[in-house]
Amino acid sequence: MKRERMKQAFLTVKVSGFLFLLMLTCGFASEKTLPIVEGEKVVAMVNDEPITLKEFEQELKALPQAERDKNREALLKRLVNTRLIIQEAKRMGLQEIPELKDRVDVFSRVTLREDLMERHVKNIKPDEKEVEKVYKNSVKEWKVKSVLFEKEEDAKEMEKAIKEGKDFDKTLKKFLADKKGRGETESQYLKGKDLLPEISQAVSKMEVGSISPILRIKSGFVILKVEGVRFPENPEAKAEARQAVLRRMEKESLVKYDKALKKKYAKVNEEVLKGLDFESKELGFEKLLKDKRVVAKIKGEKPITVGEMTEYLRQQLYHGVERAIESKRLNKRKDLILDEMIRKRVFRKEALRLGLDKTESYQFRVKEHENALIFGAFVKKAVAPDIQLKEDELKTYYNKNIKEYTYPEMMRISNLAFSKREDAEKAMGNLRKGTDFQWLKSNAEGQVDRSTQGVYHLDGQLLTTKDLPEEVRNAVSGAKSGDFRLLAGSEKYFYVYYIQEVIPSQPQPYTEAREKVAQKIYDDKLKRAVEDYADKLRALSDVKIYLKDN
Repeated sequence: MKRERMKQAFLTVKVSGFLFLLMLTCGFASEKTLPIVEGEKVVAMVNDEPITLKEFEQELKALPQAERDKNREALLKRLVNTRLIIQEAKRMGLQEIPELKDRVDVFSRVTLREDLMERHVKNIKPDEKEVEKVYKNSVKEWKVKSVLFEKEEDAKEMEKAIKEGKDFDKTLKKFLADKKGRGETESQYLKGKDLLPEISQAVSKMEVGSISPILRIKSGFVILKVEGVRFPENPEAKAEARQAVLRRMEKESLVKYDKALKKKYAKVNEEVLKGLDFESKELGFEKLLKDKRVVAKIKGEKPITVGEMTEYLRQQLYHGVERAIESKRLNKRKDLILDEMIRKRVFRKEALRLGLDKTESYQFRVKEHENALIFGAFVKKAVAPDIQLKEDELKTYYNKNIKEYTYPEMMRISNLAFSKREDAEKAMGNLRKGTDFQWLKSNAEGQVDRSTQGVYHLDGQLLTTKDLPEEVRNAVSGAKSGDFRLLAGSEKYFYVYYIQEVIPSQPQPYTEAREKVAQKIYDDKLKRAVEDYADKLRALSDVKIYLKDN
């Protein structure tokens, strides 16, 4: 009946005579001259069923911006093919499969609740004072000078000297010179995440200029001094802080909304809930599944019974009921289970009251989900069974496309960053003469502070060369294990790269690649088979296209 109404509506907007014939013959129509069916512009008709301009544009938005113009015609063809297959699937009655209908129902309920929550929080703005607080905590850096002792008595000796009024820097130099402690005389700016948890916790409570007590860590004992605090500009961290505050505020608002809706619509039978024993051997879990006692009333809806609550709980027990009963975990969860069931009911009820199920966006998403499931069911039933793979074709594909199944070149690299070329060249010279890289890292002059924004650091990570920044990739290209390379970076810093290890590119053995090869060939065959099926359906169908690329 609906299809007939659409057909009649379509007939009323046909352009007449030669102009309409020209549009069909040439295959072109601007969006301004597209036919209109039931108030919607139509880009194609598939057996009297319209594909609207709105549907087309929504699919087009999912494509990357650079691909939209050149893929309009291919996209429209895909939409037509999809519609043809869905129509065929419906003629086969696949939409009536109980499992499919259940999945659509679950999706529609979840989507409705999500729409209500989104509607509730859409006008919430983050508290800028709280954003600033979170942001500063995330970027805060402490200028720290520290010394590490292996022996506690040495740490206590330094602590005593400082308490007696001796200068921290002079005391530090003395203990370093006497080899009683390890550290640096120069302080460094460090983020909290770069420090050991026990050190970060201590530093976060210290004032500038203060000296810590002895801090015990896994590798020994530490005394440190905080010489400064700074908050580097970091737009990305600021955006993350704003999102974190917004998410927290939204969550708090939804918790309050949840309580208000439960108070408005639900009433729990506390006596039944309190006496409910899921772990009772006498009563038994199976008997509870048939229990009709009401645990909670929902205004204007069917109540939640013990049986429904028991079934809901059973569905969440992935390791079985008996195992959960033995571990005494069921009764601890009953309040949470009921709370979750009520939340779903009242959110859905409120969404229906507000008419969110009537909105175009909601109905479109549910329909799209249902169509996707129907499409998948058709492919699984009518197309996939005929797809076969042969071992020789897998091997042939593997040999022809060996580059796709090749382990990439990898390098283990460390680097030093300098502000002056002469300092970088001096470091290169020392390394080539045999100076230890780690010693040079601790002692070379002119190095840029590691916390300086824009400085690129590598500390011996094993990385694929293709993932390195282009200028770094070019600098280390062709390097062998043990090589050193010099690079003038785009940020006006000079880098010395130490290539510690090179793992060359090599083909992945067929036995390891076989699964990926099989999946690739299967996917290609399935795609072609679906397109072939759609082409056959199209030859037997009435398909009109009103929008094509010029």
